[in-house]
Amino acid sequence: MAKITKIQAQKRKGRYNIYLDGKYAFPVAETTLIEFRLMNGTEITDDQIKKIKDRENVNKAYGDAVNYLSYQLRTQKEIKDYLYKKEYHRDAVDDVIQRLEKLHYLDDAAYATSFINTQLRTTANGPKIIEQKLLKKGVPDNIVQDKLFEINQDVLLENAIEFAKKQIRKQKRASFKQMLTKIRQGLYQKGFNNEIIEAAIKELDLEPDEDEELDKLKVLVEKVRHRYDKPEKLIHYLMTKGYHFDEIKRVLGSDN
Repeated sequence: MAKITKIQAQKRKGRYNIYLDGKYAFPVAETTLIEFRLMNGTEITDDQIKKIKDRENVNKAYGDAVNYLSYQLRTQKEIKDYLYKKEYHRDAVDDVIQRLEKLHYLDDAAYATSFINTQLRTTANGPKIIEQKLLKKGVPDNIVQDKLFEINQDVLLENAIEFAKKQIRKQKRASFKQMLTKIRQGLYQKGFNNEIIEAAIKELDLEPDEDEELDKLKVLVEKVRHRYDKPEKLIHYLMTKGYHFDEIKRVLGSDN
């Protein structure tokens, strides 16, 4: 049994130092003072001291979690990882998670909705990439699938079209066939499904320009001709770049 002989206010508002039997023992928050009715002359057991310290540990963890949340929304997993990294024990972490959820400071479903809206507004990422990011952040799969199902398909199509337009500009030197392949590959890598990909390409209403294709082919032939000692090797290379055999023969024939 120990007796509280002094309660000293810290410079930090709402924090106090507790002295037992004339010696500094531990710090507490004002809420802990009130909860455990700590005052001068109060005698406390070792078990009570342990409970007070445990409560202080939880309160400190809660304060750190709230501060971490103040910068942006977090998932439950992110909060847990953050607190474990700061070496709080499991009971304290679980207590903090429950308090945050009860106060609606922590809500994985709300987080997923906000994250998806931000991704659709600020990036070219499609559902598959967004899904991967949410799962990595620890959002449960059932919540992820529900929220992905709610995505407006018109918004997805619009984003896919905008991304495809950028790909067209990047592939202006490529053959028409290769450009289409690059667009499809790019959209797939961004997480769009085949339905959205084909809808976006259809919406762009792309058509090859024969004269432009021949001009691109001539430029390419002049650039790479020196690499090949046999015509058939050059033809094979040009076909891998999306040009048709008859176009290649036409251009090569005109050089003779």
